Amino acid sequence: MAPLSRLDHVIIAVRNLDEAAATYRRLGFTLTPRGLHEGRGTGNHCIMFKDSYIELMGIVDETGAKGRLAERVAAQGEGGMGIAYGADDADTAVAALRAAGIAAEDPNDLSRPLDLDSKHEIVKFRNVMMPGLTLPNVIQFVCTHLTPELTRARHEWQLHPNSATGVSGIIIAAGDTAKYETEAKALYGEGLRNASITIQPRTKIEACYGTALKGAPDSGIVALSIDVNEPDAAAAMLSMAKVPHQETRSSVIVPAASAHGIVIEFAEV
Repeated sequence: MAPLSRLDHVIIAVRNLDEAAATYRRLGFTLTPRGLHEGRGTGNHCIMFKDSYIELMGIVDETGAKGRLAERVAAQGEGGMGIAYGADDADTAVAALRAAGIAAEDPNDLSRPLDLDSKHEIVKFRNVMMPGLTLPNVIQFVCTHLTPELTRARHEWQLHPNSATGVSGIIIAAGDTAKYETEAKALYGEGLRNASITIQPRTKIEACYGTALKGAPDSGIVALSIDVNEPDAAAAMLSMAKVPHQETRSSVIVPAASAHGIVIEFAEV
């Protein structure tokens, strides 16, 4: 059995968190309150679904920003930055990864504050980094939630005007696909139970998305497929918000240049 079985969340790196939050609200998403990464000059908003979420991670203090996010934005610009796989217990995940021959660091305890209903809470995680993985420009790690009741503290965070219900696919551009597919199989076998991860040459992805891919990085996470109950309603919302998009027979595509470096495709469940 492969050590990992589900997607926890996808990270999108953005240059300015407030601007990105405004963009994704125009795309029809509900965002969680802003969280701050103390001492790093960065913060986040999350787009919550039932069993996964998207994390918009951005700079909130240009002078104090440091760490992987600031380095990523400075070197490559905005776009998909990381994949967090879900696990119930970090220590068990480490043991399973190492047994599968995957280098896994000891769990790292992390936290961030959450101010909610006049209460100051602390959201706590234990993450497992996998530094030996070679998928280009993608940070892959395991995330375990020690305070899951705070991660989705409000049901209304999962109610999106565009009718989105979850991340169904992550599309990654990479050169030596055979090598990375072997690596992926060691991580999660034949696939994750709640989302697909597709690794293809960029030329093949361009054949699918065309000019919508312009503005996404040359390699790494270039597109997300999002399940929606009503693609037509999502398209109407985008039109009202004057967000550039393309409509196909089965989906609505927002180009990377209009979504901070990543193609967002809304497809019917």
